[in-house]
Amino acid sequence: MGGNGEAKDQNLYEIIDHTADVGLRVRGRHVAEVFEKAALGFYDLMVSLKAVEAGAVRHVSVEAEALDDLLVQWLSELLYLFEVEGFLGKKVQVVIHPQWSLTAAVQGDFFDPKRHELKLLYKAVTYHQASVDFSDGTWTAQVIFDI
Repeated sequence: MGGNGEAKDQNLYEIIDHTADVGLRVRGRHVAEVFEKAALGFYDLMVSLKAVEAGAVRHVSVEAEALDDLLVQWLSELLYLFEVEGFLGKKVQVVIHPQWSLTAAVQGDFFDPKRHELKLLYKAVTYHQASVDFSDGTWTAQVIFDI
């Protein structure tokens, strides 16, 4: 991620095969990095990130009871921004605060069917198999989306 929260490689996320739904798994050195990658993977599954520009900014703040809950709340807020404003993220900077709260700046663009091909439309971010774990020096997060 290089610290700037922008998608730069093809190994940003793995797709999780799940019956009738889709999920993603991301890895990183820091917990904030996996939240950034999860957001970029979320957007990349929906539209190609290459077609999204970074001209607008949205600030997001969410709280939760646990880290996996924070991941679901985070992505649910991004889904809300898409549903209400058509907002698509391109660059994401996340700060994780103690007691499981998150603040983020998301730079992006507004959905335009002339420039963005909608590949996938989410109904919801689910708690099914949602997790954020630290093992062997690596953070891993995964989440399943209802489509």
